[in-house]
Amino acid sequence: MFNKILVALDIREIDKSAFNQVLSLAKATGAKLMLLNVIAPDENNYPNPFIYSGYEYAWTNESLLTVYEEQWSKFKQQGLETLRSLAEEAKAAGVEAEFSQNFGNPGQTICNLAQTWSADLILVGSRNLTGVKEMFLGSVSNYVTHHAPCSVLIVRETAQEMASRPTKDQLTTHI
Repeated sequence: MFNKILVALDIREIDKSAFNQVLSLAKATGAKLMLLNVIAPDENNYPNPFIYSGYEYAWTNESLLTVYEEQWSKFKQQGLETLRSLAEEAKAAGVEAEFSQNFGNPGQTICNLAQTWSADLILVGSRNLTGVKEMFLGSVSNYVTHHAPCSVLIVRETAQEMASRPTKDQLTTHI
């Protein structure tokens, strides 16, 4: 059935129930997991360069540039630690798992890795965007559904999961 399942994760908003679902599926089918986090610096919740209203920009102030680089370093490290932890959890459950953290366009990166890793299935979450928000913000799950080289399983959050998700302010205080 499935031998290789690519799990596209957003480490900023880990959906533990979706991870548990794919873990159960992998155990039942004997599939290997590839846990993927794609960092797209142009999206929200990522460290942003400081923007001044005056003449000085962050890139001309060495200390601000250093702070920005440190934030990115912590952010990347946090992503790798989360992926490593999930891979260890999968291995403890008897599921072979590896992980990757890539930079770029999430939809394209997911589809490219699915192709090169020869995935049988891609599991991707949905942010439940509709209408104008989906049109302007785009939809990774929509892109993957139309461009993936294999089957795609979209996992939607329940209303309870969306309500318990950390806010942007809660996420940025940890960086």
